[in-house]
Amino acid sequence: MNVHVSVAMLLACVVCVSPAFARTWTDSSEAFSVEAELVDFKDGKVSLKKTNGKIITVPLEKLSTADQRFVREQDAGDSPTRIRPGDLTGKPLELAHDDGKPDGRKSFPRGHAAGFEAPEGRWYLTSVRIHGSRDGHRAPPKEDFHITLCGEDFKKIADFAYPYKRFQKGPSKWVTLRTRPTEVPAKFVICADFNAERTKGVLVSHDAKGRSLVGRPGRPAGYFTGGDWLIRVKIDQLKSGGAKPGK
Repeated sequence: MNVHVSVAMLLACVVCVSPAFARTWTDSSEAFSVEAELVDFKDGKVSLKKTNGKIITVPLEKLSTADQRFVREQDAGDSPTRIRPGDLTGKPLELAHDDGKPDGRKSFPRGHAAGFEAPEGRWYLTSVRIHGSRDGHRAPPKEDFHITLCGEDFKKIADFAYPYKRFQKGPSKWVTLRTRPTEVPAKFVICADFNAERTKGVLVSHDAKGRSLVGRPGRPAGYFTGGDWLIRVKIDQLKSGGAKPGK
C-alpha cells in the first residue's frame, strides 16, 4: 500500500482473530488500531502483517509513542543479518525442566525466570511457551508484558513484547509466544516480566518438585523452591547453506 494513504485508513479495519505473534498497534492520534505482526523496519517505515495476511507500511512517526519505542527496541536487538523463520529447518527442539504436571501457580513482582542449556552448535530461539493465566482485573491492562532472552548472568540479549490479553483469566493453559529467530548462547535465561501488581500480572504454573529462578533482566532475585516453572523454549538451527550472521 502506498505510504501516502492515511494511517487512519490503514488501521481502520481490525480483524478479530489474532495470530500467536501479533500485537495491537495504534496510530499517533490513538483513534485507530490493528492487530498485526512486525515484519520489518527500514528507512523510517514500519511493515506490519495483518491477521488476514495483508502487509501494510506505515511511517514510524505516524504510530503511537509506545509503538515507536517498541519498534526501536526490536530493531536495536537485531543482528547485522536478520535471520528469518524461512532460514531455519522448521524442526525445532523444545527445552524444558518441568514434568508437565502443574501443581500450583504463582505471580512474582520480581519476575519469573528459567535457565536453559543449548546443545552444541548454533541455535536460534523461535518461541517461548508458558503455562499460566492472567491475574488481577477481569479486563487485560492496555500494555505489554516482556519476555527477555538473557545470558546466564541475566544480561539482556533481546527483548520481546506481547499484549496481556494473550493470557486469559480462569484456568491455566499453555500459551505460545513466538519470537523473531534470535541466536542463543550455550547457556541462557528466559525472563518473563509481567510487571505484577495487585491489579495485574500472570500466575505462572509450577510442578511439584524443583527449584526455579526468580528475576528480571540485569536483576537476578534468587530462587523459588516450590517446583519448576512450566516455562519452555523452542530453538532451531539454520538450514544447510542458509544465511549466516554477519555475512
